[in-house]
Amino acid sequence: MNKLNPLTSLTQAEFDFLLTEFSKQVEDKILHFTLKGKRRSYPKFNESKLSSLYGSSIKLEFILIYLKEHPSQRFMGSHFNMSQSKVSEWIAFLLPVLLNSLKKCSLTFHAIDSFDIPENLDYILCDVTERQVARSIDYDVQKEYYSGKKKMHTVKNLAFSDHTGFIHFISNTYEGSVHDKSIWDDLVIKESSINILVDLGFLGADKNSENIIMPYKNSKNKKLSYLQTQINKGISSLRIRVEHAFSGVKRLKILNQKTRLKISNIHDILMKIGVGLHNLRVKFRTYAK
Repeated sequence: MNKLNPLTSLTQAEFDFLLTEFSKQVEDKILHFTLKGKRRSYPKFNESKLSSLYGSSIKLEFILIYLKEHPSQRFMGSHFNMSQSKVSEWIAFLLPVLLNSLKKCSLTFHAIDSFDIPENLDYILCDVTERQVARSIDYDVQKEYYSGKKKMHTVKNLAFSDHTGFIHFISNTYEGSVHDKSIWDDLVIKESSINILVDLGFLGADKNSENIIMPYKNSKNKKLSYLQTQINKGISSLRIRVEHAFSGVKRLKILNQKTRLKISNIHDILMKIGVGLHNLRVKFRTYAK
């Protein structure tokens, strides 16, 4: 039985699977870049044994623990016996490596604005997830990120998942003020006979497509019939699985808390890594059965 490491959320088999590709990616980056991200004048073929994180396995463990637990960099430095500044450098160095590794394993996807629905599915689930971000000191930026629904400053992503929770598509990251339907309108969803189950946040999307299934909307003037209520319950019982998928992605505490990182496009990077790690767990724990 493969033992689960609570600090990384992966079993040993899942960790080893990811490590194979991660090792290739990190070795290639060390070959051409310094820890500070500067391109080397000449390739460096061997990593120094004096490195504060020597070997691919400890590097992968380091970045997974940081994402899963989101401790302070001071704590990470104490745990891995390095300075806080060195922790910051390793995080910036390893995040793109981890993302590229997940992409190479087909566990997360490049930023695209079109989606081909897999034809082997009976149906696919679509929803938007939000997560809180730090409030900007710029008032105009505050307005862009303020979500009236959540009453806080957020970013959001649209995702498509199947009944197992495997996420087949994740959109780019949008500001919290952007409506769910606006994100949908930005996407090019190629024609398919597969039914798409959505919630009332996508009201109007069903006008241009016959295969979009949406709950009936209740109103003061016209109450839902018993049949409509039962249909809504049936749709909800299926759509709950996309919410479970989002819960799996947010097992990374860094996606549940306000990140302190200032890296460019950090919200996009973290979400795609979260999706990739979630899909890895689904692949091993569901598809392998």
